[in-house]
Amino acid sequence: MRNEMVDAAGVRWWETRRFAVAMILLSAVPLLWPALPPLGDLPGHMGRWHIAMALPTSPDLQRYYAYHWALIPNLGMDLLVPALTRLFGLEPATKLAVMAIPMLTVAGILWTAREAHGRVPPTAIFALPLAYAWPFQFGFVNFALSQALAFCALAMWIRLGRQDRLMVRAIVFVPISCAVWISHSFGWGLLGLMAAGADLARYRVAGRRWPVALGLAAFQCASLAMPLLIMIASAGKGAGGLGAADWFNVPIKTLWLLSLFRDRWQWFDLLSLLPLILVLYFALRSRRMGFSALLGWPALLCLAAFVVLPRLLMGGAYVDMRMAPAAMMLGLIAIRPTDAGWSRMLAAMAVGFALIRLTGTTASFAERSIEQQRELAAIAALPQGAAVLSLVARPCNGAWTDLRRDHLPGLAIVRRDAFTNEQWAIEGQQALHIRYKIAAPYTSDPSQSVYPSICPDIGSNFATAIAHFPRAAFTHVWTIGFPPGAAKAADLRLIWTNGQSTLYRVVR
Repeated sequence: MRNEMVDAAGVRWWETRRFAVAMILLSAVPLLWPALPPLGDLPGHMGRWHIAMALPTSPDLQRYYAYHWALIPNLGMDLLVPALTRLFGLEPATKLAVMAIPMLTVAGILWTAREAHGRVPPTAIFALPLAYAWPFQFGFVNFALSQALAFCALAMWIRLGRQDRLMVRAIVFVPISCAVWISHSFGWGLLGLMAAGADLARYRVAGRRWPVALGLAAFQCASLAMPLLIMIASAGKGAGGLGAADWFNVPIKTLWLLSLFRDRWQWFDLLSLLPLILVLYFALRSRRMGFSALLGWPALLCLAAFVVLPRLLMGGAYVDMRMAPAAMMLGLIAIRPTDAGWSRMLAAMAVGFALIRLTGTTASFAERSIEQQRELAAIAALPQGAAVLSLVARPCNGAWTDLRRDHLPGLAIVRRDAFTNEQWAIEGQQALHIRYKIAAPYTSDPSQSVYPSICPDIGSNFATAIAHFPRAAFTHVWTIGFPPGAAKAADLRLIWTNGQSTLYRVVR
């Protein structure tokens, strides 16, 4: 008798389109309640997006900033959010755009698994919570969008390769690769690794020897190389450098691996790694499970990139960290159970795991939203066009929970056309430029960050900043994570506080 959970075509419940749609929709649940997605860097990005749109009509912003549109590989949300803002306004548009990222990521994971295996293996469900992995939590929204697009593109790459439609693939992937690169260059690099690994596996399975397989895979990936030509042509023209630093830092790379689910509760986030490790372990040891080479090789290449890449590259930070979740996702969706009983058990366990992680992330984001709104209440006390020196207390690297306050002052740009010193000013990474030179040295990130004296490798010293910041440049000082009155200066008047953060007016 046919199992009641298998339809007439032999499709099991976790392989159906209804299940895929349900998981895609459920992936957006943690972002439904917060007014703004509580991601680390997001408020700073929102400030930049507002400047890009409002600069032509805002004399206040024109005093502080310049914005020169250019073809740079960091524009994914910079293009998407302004387009949605025309319909919804900036803050709702940001929420909708950010919600789309985990949904696209889950869709890309399930689609890729289906194209590689012919159906979705239950082990792929274990990978779905990684849509909220640490790079996304950090607020790397342009990269997270490009990663989601890269997984969707990989599914199409495998599909067209399987159908032997190589000429069609070569044509359509020229614009696809450019779109992923424009979203973020590291997402394009991820796509290249995954596509090369998939083609290498395809030629090896077909019996081609290693030199031939490598040559054919490289030839096929030539259709992804257009962004490389753009980067070469832009070299030396302010399109970002090739500088790199912090290579093979084993303690840091170990931390990145432990931080795949890093969010709020360390015990919960670390325990969440165990199901993934166990699934991979039993897949390697058990005869009841195997691996698809089409996804196994891309997983290994991404793992190798994680090991080899430095932390700092081409003006970007945490470069190696961004590869870790992708390698884990690919490793999980590469697993192919061969036993029907095991498949049913794994599917049930995977759905339970995904729902537990989803519940935890939802609760965490709800709490983070309340915390952020308490801090953002200070903006109501700011006048239009204020110039705000923000000083944000930061823990040393040992703290697991990041309060994600570093770029909250960016919302003062959105709501008051203010100047804040938390914007990024990395040549070739943003089209934004700081015009307000009289605020130096408090013009841009990381001057807003204040670390304890035992780890002051970057950022500002609180006492020094309060004593010596240029009074002619700033109208207000906003301290976050410091008690009221901590800013001891005769020309500072306290005008708002919530007990943990304080806003001062500079009396001239």
